[in-house]
Amino acid sequence: MPRPHRVSELTKALNTLEPFARTEEQRGVWTVTGRDAVGDRVVEFVDKAEDEVVYTTAADLLTDAVVDALSAASERGVTIRLAGMSTAATTRIRGELPVAKSFESTWNWSDTPAGRLLMVDRERTLVSVLVDGGGDQPPEPLDETAIWGMGSTNGLVVVLRALFTWQLDGNRVDD
Repeated sequence: MPRPHRVSELTKALNTLEPFARTEEQRGVWTVTGRDAVGDRVVEFVDKAEDEVVYTTAADLLTDAVVDALSAASERGVTIRLAGMSTAATTRIRGELPVAKSFESTWNWSDTPAGRLLMVDRERTLVSVLVDGGGDQPPEPLDETAIWGMGSTNGLVVVLRALFTWQLDGNRVDD
């Protein structure tokens, strides 16, 4: 039988925990590692899109699953916006998704070691980079790591929404 002071301590500790039910607004930034895992998260976010998807990616990361998810979102009436991708990625996605809209990017994504940049409904974001891996992704020994966040007040979402809004709304002043 538990001792009364242990029960009291346990009760205090349990009372300090947040409720179990998940709220729509999440507070942190999470990581996911591995091309397949990052791709799955991208598809999950795009599948939940209701209004807009803003996406850019390295050509090697533009998988059939991502293209299919973007196509399905477009068929649901979701606006698809693309920028900064390599010629190969742009050509492929234009062939399979001709209604996608392009916008000017401040950089050429294909010239960086970055992987993907995604914003869905201005409330879910994901940023990935290519990193040295164990050769599990032939023909190159690169893997992918991403951070993602959700919620209108999530720090990562706020920063990327500001960046994208600046570019999408044409409020950029060129030097």
